[in-house]
Amino acid sequence: MESMATENKNSAGELLRQGRLRQRLSIAECTKRTHIASLYLEAMEEERWNALPSESHRLGFLKLYSRFLGVPSEEILSLYRQKIVVQTSSETSATPAPKQESAARFKTAPRTTRWSPSSMPQLIGLAILMLLSAWLIYHAVSPRLFEQNPMPWIRRRSPHQSRLIIPKTSVSSHTVRIKADADSWLRVTSKTNLLFEGILPAGAVKEWSGTGPFQFKIGNVRALSLFWNDQPVDIQMGARGAINEIRIPPQ
Repeated sequence: MESMATENKNSAGELLRQGRLRQRLSIAECTKRTHIASLYLEAMEEERWNALPSESHRLGFLKLYSRFLGVPSEEILSLYRQKIVVQTSSETSATPAPKQESAARFKTAPRTTRWSPSSMPQLIGLAILMLLSAWLIYHAVSPRLFEQNPMPWIRRRSPHQSRLIIPKTSVSSHTVRIKADADSWLRVTSKTNLLFEGILPAGAVKEWSGTGPFQFKIGNVRALSLFWNDQPVDIQMGARGAINEIRIPPQ
């Protein structure tokens, strides 16, 4: 019993929870000051690591939360890695070996297909009917497709504002700029190159230019503003909670 209590006390989640309680802070207050969603803060304290989107999000959130609470981030990350290694090894050992079944069980009698000359007119009529249906569906749907905005996540300006020209994907060079209104975790890659990963502090501005594509992983969409060739991009569209991934130019 004593060893189990010591293990819980020395876990990453317990150290984070004790650090928060020492400062008499609630989850809601920590969410407001760190800009990390409350469900992710609770998941870290309860060590429900699968509730976080990815490994990079776990490491970034653990660093930010531990520094905010005044808990040594190196110790938190070390305990987290030890826990992940133990869980992985236990899950691997607990997985039962697949049962070997006789191949004869899955053997089925071969099927034979018989063709009759009398069935040809029916097949031709069915093919003509399918082509006619496809033609009617195409002409009914295609006008609506052309009316839709091809890039729905580009913000549209009101009529009294200057016209927004959407950049074409054929442009050889793109400029992306991101501004932090509050501290937020961010990861930026271009093809296979890592351009930035870490906490972008409030007031910081980062800018990159190139042929792209640029891939953004954002930890808090409400804390950042993204611009593509000086045009605002709605990074909250399609977000999962506070997390989102944006590709510029889009596919």
